Amino acid sequence: MQATDLVWVLLPVAGWLAAGLGLAVAVRRASSATALRLAVLFVAGWAVFATTALVWVALDGGWSAVLVLARAPFTPFQSRYYLFWVAGAAGAFGVFLAAFLLSQAVGRGFLLALRPRPLPWPAAVAAPATPTSLLSYAGPEPNAFTFTLLERGASGGLRRRDVVLISEGLLELLTDDEQAAVVAHELGHARELDGRYLTFLRTFARMMRWDPVLGYVASALTAREEFRADWDAVELTHHPRALARALFKASRVAPMSGLGAGLLGVGGARGRRQAVERIRRLVALAESGRYPEEPGG
Repeated sequence: MQATDLVWVLLPVAGWLAAGLGLAVAVRRASSATALRLAVLFVAGWAVFATTALVWVALDGGWSAVLVLARAPFTPFQSRYYLFWVAGAAGAFGVFLAAFLLSQAVGRGFLLALRPRPLPWPAAVAAPATPTSLLSYAGPEPNAFTFTLLERGASGGLRRRDVVLISEGLLELLTDDEQAAVVAHELGHARELDGRYLTFLRTFARMMRWDPVLGYVASALTAREEFRADWDAVELTHHPRALARALFKASRVAPMSGLGAGLLGVGGARGRRQAVERIRRLVALAESGRYPEEPGG
C-alpha cells in the first residue's frame, strides 16, 4: 500500500471523527432540540453509509474497493449502483430494528426479573395523562430509570407506555420531597421521549462498540438529557435543593462500577462526576432567588 493510498483512507476517517466529536460538543452545549435531531440524522446517515460500504467492499473487490470509496465516498450511491445502496439501506434498517427490538426486550426483561410493585404518585407530582407506570423494585443500589414499551392498547392497536422504576434502596434514603423531585426528574425523561430515543441510541451504540464516535455521541446525549430532566423537575416541583440532595445521597452510596444509565446518568465514576456538576447547577438555581426557600434547604 502506497503512502498516498493511506492518506486517501485516513482523510475520510479523520473527517468522520471531527464531525462526530463536533456534533457531540454541540449536543452537550445546546439548549434546543436541533442538536439532538442532527445527532439522529448523523447516526442514521452513518448506518446507511456504513452498511452500503460493507456491501460494496464485499462484492466489488476488497482493498481496491476501499480505495475507491476513500477517493469517492459516494460512488456506490450512483444510480447505476442502486443495488448496493438498496442493500445498504436494508442493512441499516436491520441494525436499527435489531437495536429497537433489543431495547424492548431489555425493558420487558427488567419487569420480569425485578418484579416491581406499584408505587403511589407523590402528592407534589400529578400522574401524567399518557399511560405511565410508577413502580418500585427490591434492590439495595440507589437508582431510578425510565424506559418506554410498546404494547397492545384496548382498541387493539399499539400504544406507548412509559415505565418509571425506583429502587427501594433509593426510596429508603430520601425524604418525601426528595422522592417527588426524583419522580419529576424521571417524568422529564418520559415527556421528552428519552425512553424511546435515548434508550434506543444507547443500545445502538453498544451494538457498534467498535465505533468510538457513536459511543461518545450517546454519552454526550445522556449527559445533556440529564441536565434537561433536572431542569424539568425543578420547573414542576420548584424544589431544586430537594433534587440536589437526592443526587448527593445517591452518589455517596452508589457503587463505582455502576452499569447502565439511571439517576446518575451513565453510572459509575463518570456518573458521580456528572452528579457533582448537576448538584452545582441545582444549588445555583436555588440561590438565584427564583424559587421560594425549601424545607431543609
